Amino acid sequence: MKIAILSDVHGNLAALQTVTDHIEAWGPDAVLVNGDVVNRGPDSRRCWDLVAAKRETAGWQINRGNHEDYVLKHTRPEPDPEHQGIQAEINRNSRWTCAQLDGRMQELAALPDTAVFTAPDGSELHAWHASVRGNQDGIFLGSGDGVVRAQIAPAPAVFVTSHIHFAYTRRLDETLIVNTGSAGQHCYGDTRASYAQVVWRNGVWRAEIIRLPYDMAATERAYFDSGFMEETGPMAQLIFREWKTAVPLLPAWRSQYFQAVLSGEIELEASVQAFLAVNNGK
Repeated sequence: MKIAILSDVHGNLAALQTVTDHIEAWGPDAVLVNGDVVNRGPDSRRCWDLVAAKRETAGWQINRGNHEDYVLKHTRPEPDPEHQGIQAEINRNSRWTCAQLDGRMQELAALPDTAVFTAPDGSELHAWHASVRGNQDGIFLGSGDGVVRAQIAPAPAVFVTSHIHFAYTRRLDETLIVNTGSAGQHCYGDTRASYAQVVWRNGVWRAEIIRLPYDMAATERAYFDSGFMEETGPMAQLIFREWKTAVPLLPAWRSQYFQAVLSGEIELEASVQAFLAVNNGK
């Protein structure tokens, strides 16, 4: 049994197309998109339409990620603190994405949190965007065994996670843990798209991380041609630089400037410029 699992496309159509072509050439028995198809990138609508079409024509499954939730927050009638005042400006990219996905919100809202695949011997693969505790509860390669046991319980033969954009495989007790990395918003210095090939054969589960170069120039053009850079506020500069360099910048910006921006000590645009002047994408 062959299962292809990709995730964290984040509106990067060129990367998604490259990964899709590679998966179809491999010929798996099943394909799962493990969340975060949309948001933070320029082509969320076309990326969603592609995977939704594959669900209809080829049986692909799609889990919900935290970025689907971020976009769905804009459709709720009750006020959300993350979309009021200066936080609305910080999170303007998800509001922009919601507008791009007009007419597709019900599809996003209906996505499941998890998928299960059962091998011929009855052993199971469980996939969650992050962990069983929530789609923002990332499982890191260096996390302690006790922490991870709680994040994957009850432990299956294979547990597939995504979310942190860092691909790896790890064994814990009797469980093979697989992180798919990101098919569109790479981190940790590797600009290639990634996905996981998970195979059950003769009672044994194995996994391989596949890394693929793709047309980054096409994605860069899309960031500007789509209106993303002009219409989603100062944070677009951080998001774009993070994508282009494959270096995580948003967590560091939040640590240094988020509270100061909320309190009015510094303007959002000034904080982004100050951060980039020091970090320069490194």
